Amino acid sequence: MQLLQNDSGGPTRRMPLVIACCFLLLAGLGETHAQTLRAQIKITSVAPARVQIDVQLPAATDVLSFRNTHAGALGLGDRIERMEVCSGTTEVKIKKLAPGEYQGEAKFTELSYEVNITEPAQPAQMSRVSWLNSTQGLLMLADLLPRGIRGTGSVASIDLEVPSGWSAASNISGKDHNYLTAEPEHGVFLVGASVREKSVRIGAGTLSFITSDKWPISDDEALKIGEKLIREYSNMTGYSPKSNSSVMLIPYPGQEGPERWSAETRGNVVVLLLGRQASRKRVKAKLGIVLSHEIFHLWVPNALGLQGNYDWFFEGFTVYQALRMDLRLELISFETYLETIARVYDSYLLSPDADRWSLIEASELRWTTVSSLVYEKGMLIALLYDLALRSATNCQESLDDVYRQLFRQQQIRQGSANETIIKVLSERTGMETFSRDYVEKTGRIDLEQALAPFGIQLKRSTGKATQLRPASDLNQTQRKGLRCLGYRG
Repeated sequence: MQLLQNDSGGPTRRMPLVIACCFLLLAGLGETHAQTLRAQIKITSVAPARVQIDVQLPAATDVLSFRNTHAGALGLGDRIERMEVCSGTTEVKIKKLAPGEYQGEAKFTELSYEVNITEPAQPAQMSRVSWLNSTQGLLMLADLLPRGIRGTGSVASIDLEVPSGWSAASNISGKDHNYLTAEPEHGVFLVGASVREKSVRIGAGTLSFITSDKWPISDDEALKIGEKLIREYSNMTGYSPKSNSSVMLIPYPGQEGPERWSAETRGNVVVLLLGRQASRKRVKAKLGIVLSHEIFHLWVPNALGLQGNYDWFFEGFTVYQALRMDLRLELISFETYLETIARVYDSYLLSPDADRWSLIEASELRWTTVSSLVYEKGMLIALLYDLALRSATNCQESLDDVYRQLFRQQQIRQGSANETIIKVLSERTGMETFSRDYVEKTGRIDLEQALAPFGIQLKRSTGKATQLRPASDLNQTQRKGLRCLGYRG
């Protein structure tokens, strides 16, 4: 992690292409080697929001490809402007084939272009793509640099210039304005006039809290929330992140309270936009609840390393596991735990696709038609699995044990995600057919019938929200099961 200050900023004119190419060949951008992609990223204007990017490739190519879509954000490739390429001092003609896709008439090694990083129209997308305004911005290498052109063992060397009076912080390491990473697709920079960073050592790694502007809570309070969650998840899974992790906290645009937020965990960094117009108590409580979900993504999927599409598990099951963590850390009460499940169930029942797709099928369609189903149905099924496993083992095992097993089996890292996870779920005592019935098959969840054996009553009246509560006539087994969940009655 590094905080840099650059005093050379302010809008500048773009240098001629041949000069730019020669500059890339001659400039010292840090210690590099033959397999290094070298890039200069300079904020040239904040209104309009523009960055100038000059790149020297690790190997000659005649094609370029930039990310065009990500997590529901479309048309990213159309933000690339004024693309020019050359080989040495010779300019090469290049044709735009489609948004973000280019074909050169000959191979080239240097390129120069601008990117329009105006704030997205939908604030929810501001945690997922690059953007810039007059006071701050996020620069994400995944949508700023071309993809698929690095050779085996290569790295990216990034030279970043920000306007005078601004600073920058990142989840990748840097020195003297230069950053080096073997995973540029995960590199994120928070830039602005009031960027600051605090860090704490946790085991073999470090957690850095990076933020900007003023908040109702202190930076130390926010850092402690992240630290506590990382320690808890390390204990729960039996696995501690070996690399440094970061949380970037940015004000959600407008005069919004903490109920409005957007987040994405990318590699080793959580990017969170959160409304701050509320009391210290409300902001702190919501920050803990949101981070309990997002920080767990540092483990699943980012540290698990499974291959394939398994959003039903790393999103749906994570929603439930984060809710359990909220209850464990007393961020919520047992009543709120049940109320949250009831709200999810009501939303799930409103979906026209509730009984149309299996969880595996819903994962494949997440960003097209059934995004909410991955979260809602996935969470409800995680709840039923957790309750059933606790019941079958007399509260000796829970969903926590599934995660521990996944992280113990290092050999699974190259395996199919769905096959591996279903196998682990099915190996637990009494759970042999659960995945077949709930994950692989279609069908609507009847939560009232499913929860009754565990001592949880469901009440649902026409036009009213679902209510969940412990049964008034709990037997001894049911009471023990609910108490091991966190019930105090």
